[in-house]
Amino acid sequence: MSRNFYWIWFLGAAAWFLDALLALHHHALDRGVLAAMVAALFLAAGMFFKKQAGR
Repeated sequence: MSRNFYWIWFLGAAAWFLDALLALHHHALDRGVLAAMVAALFLAAGMFFKKQAGR
């Protein structure tokens, strides 16, 4: 596996965050909150894998 593979998690977090913003803009609160939670999970996974890649 590549050393910079963790970036895919950050790109996923950005995509989910954009989806959350669009859902909230269209007044879909439940979907927006769910998308924001998934974005937070992707961000946490990216930070975890970045730390693992540094070793």
